Amino acid sequence: MLSKTMGLLPLLGALALVPVARAQDTPSKGKEAGALATSYTWYDGDGQHTVWLNPALLAEFGALRQRESAVKRAHPAAVAEPGSRGHAHIWRLDGDGAEQVLRQARAVNPAGKYSPVFSDGPADGARKRALPGGAIVYFKPEWTESQISAWTASQGLSIARKLEIGPNIYVLKTAPGFAALETANRIHQSGVVVSAEPNWWVEVTTR
Repeated sequence: MLSKTMGLLPLLGALALVPVARAQDTPSKGKEAGALATSYTWYDGDGQHTVWLNPALLAEFGALRQRESAVKRAHPAAVAEPGSRGHAHIWRLDGDGAEQVLRQARAVNPAGKYSPVFSDGPADGARKRALPGGAIVYFKPEWTESQISAWTASQGLSIARKLEIGPNIYVLKTAPGFAALETANRIHQSGVVVSAEPNWWVEVTTR
């Protein structure tokens, strides 16, 4: 079985895994306050989902205190959102757009982990998500660890860890932000695996 799979690797590696994080610029009617215009698609075992980019927000991972934040140092007017917790901060930006602040933060701390912020609905108040990096991949149950390692390497990726929540579920390493979304999407659409999804950070909401 392994020899057959290895024989397929050149073919699998040649698959045109086109990113399908489709940006859909759909300006809302009347430009309602808080409405979000640009949507992206992601997948999991339950099917296809949509999130909306929130250009007023930027996520930063790893800064335990605000004084350590590259975003806060680059953009002193940034205010932490209530959904921020632990090592994850969601910053609301005043004036400058997220792309500009992201460039400034990377200049302050190139090793930092930053992500755009997305909402589960087309409004600013919807639950927020961000991408600290990684893609969760559900490989076929019959695949061996050697097959999984070989296929992962053929895609130019590496394994971060195995999840013990089911058979053959792995987190693959990616950069944070859009790279995680695009990698998960193209793996899912390749049809080689059962399912793949981004390793989301998700805002905790209280009732």
